[in-house]
Amino acid sequence: MSFEAILYESSERFSPAWPESVGMSPQSLGDAVETARVWVDEGRIVGAVILVIRRNRIVLHEAVGWSDRERQIPMKTDTIFMMRSMTKPLLGTAILMLQEEGRLTLQDSVSKYLPAFDNERSRDITIYQLLTHTSGITGSIVENNGSRYASLREAVDEVGRRGPERPPGTRYEYSDPGSSTLGAVVAEISGVPVEDFIRTRILEPLAMGDSFLDFKLQPGDPRAGRVAASYCRENGETGPWTKSWDNTQPEEVPFFRASGGLFASGIDYAKFLSCMLDGGRFGERRLLSEETVRLATSPGLVSKEYGLQWQVFGDNVFGHGGFQGTLSWVDKANDLIGLYLTQSESTGNATRPEFKKLVESAIVK
Repeated sequence: MSFEAILYESSERFSPAWPESVGMSPQSLGDAVETARVWVDEGRIVGAVILVIRRNRIVLHEAVGWSDRERQIPMKTDTIFMMRSMTKPLLGTAILMLQEEGRLTLQDSVSKYLPAFDNERSRDITIYQLLTHTSGITGSIVENNGSRYASLREAVDEVGRRGPERPPGTRYEYSDPGSSTLGAVVAEISGVPVEDFIRTRILEPLAMGDSFLDFKLQPGDPRAGRVAASYCRENGETGPWTKSWDNTQPEEVPFFRASGGLFASGIDYAKFLSCMLDGGRFGERRLLSEETVRLATSPGLVSKEYGLQWQVFGDNVFGHGGFQGTLSWVDKANDLIGLYLTQSESTGNATRPEFKKLVESAIVK
């Protein structure tokens, strides 16, 4: 199938619909939009894109607030966001694709592929433990507002030499360096950088043309100007928002870290979620088997709230959030995809779960 045909098929998949035609309340969805606007007015967020898709039909797609407040650039529905940890489900998919091809097993020791893990402390860490955040690896590969490493492999090799802080397999502890290690495994097995694997095996087959895996775009790429600025604040929901990054600056880490680094629009990320909702299939293309998708999006052996690089929110509900204030979820029972994308990070900001509840309340049948 040609790329043009893929684009046509993916655009047809998400055609707009009146909410009542797919069993959702237009009043409740309208209330969700107004609530998001109030959050902007109250300073709880700087801006947001909100997207709800049910039965492959778009019933809500709105933008509120600012993409860049200081430059007075309004948020738009095609704004591209720094997805942060919403990169992890794509990374997990890459690992599981290699597993289905027989190039690794989930019980393999990481040291089988990365020699830096072949030591007394790290030798017992498995691929499965990295996927489920139970490897015992903690910390960060980012230090002092940047990275002191020149490459992903250099950073991951130090993770292996340092070893886990907890006995592997005994405790769930969310781990960015553990996910980064998975990226190094993908690169080692496939023979190409992990970002190239994800681009050619996931982004391109799903026609995710508004997505890229770091901020090293070609000069003049029009997508760069559509990337939202990032904001943070120190005092929960009471302090002022401070711009921490905008699209005139390079990314804070000079390499694709695998645990984060995806930039995408809401519609683009929804294509990936739709593939998982449909059991690993997107139109005529299949990324994973239905059985593998079920395994990935079900609770692991240690944590009931995390699968294989997916957060598990309840029975048949899975997705992932991102540090910058993003949230995505798939509700299989209700054939629904939700995205709430902001660039407003703070420790006390509770708008993500609040928005999810607003969308859930709009389901009438």
